[in-house]
Amino acid sequence: MEGLAESKETELGRKRMILAILMVVVGGVFRLVAHDNQWWNIAPLAAMALLGGIYLGRRYALGVPLIVLVLTDFVLNARMGYPIFYWPRIFDYGAFVLVGLLGLWARQRSPRAKIGAALATPFLFFLISNFAVWLFGLNLANEHYAKTLAGLVDCYTVGLPFLRGTMIGDWAFLATFAMVALLARRTAGQRLQWLVAEARA
Repeated sequence: MEGLAESKETELGRKRMILAILMVVVGGVFRLVAHDNQWWNIAPLAAMALLGGIYLGRRYALGVPLIVLVLTDFVLNARMGYPIFYWPRIFDYGAFVLVGLLGLWARQRSPRAKIGAALATPFLFFLISNFAVWLFGLNLANEHYAKTLAGLVDCYTVGLPFLRGTMIGDWAFLATFAMVALLARRTAGQRLQWLVAEARA
């Protein structure tokens, strides 16, 4: 029976990893679709990093989501006629990696810690990415933000509507993953019960 239980956990782990990879790729595709349809910021960028940190093998936990982000950046920049690489974007990549590290931290911790990480993810990404906007970006008047506390507050205030989209994208994406993973767990549990019944017959 212990062998069956271990087999179940191994199968669940493999399914979670495959599901996480698929969700990260789907998240990248959704980002392109969302941009084409002007669903501004409703793209699960930080959620992809968090899932990678929690469920992908440690060798791929940070790299796979980051590659998807960079590739979709290249596609979007090419479509819009922007330079393929915009160096202040490094701050966003840094935020992305930080969220992935948060996922690695939550990997072996309680479901409560994972939920807390999921709730914090869009805010962490928002704080770092908008700090970069304050340093290098332009405000609505097409001018650089004042390098003062008031200018920083103004930058975060202007970014609040984008935070809403980030929250919707990240939390909806993570909730979808959680539901699919729960369904997979229940299916594996039913299969284990059937195997146990067969073994006892």
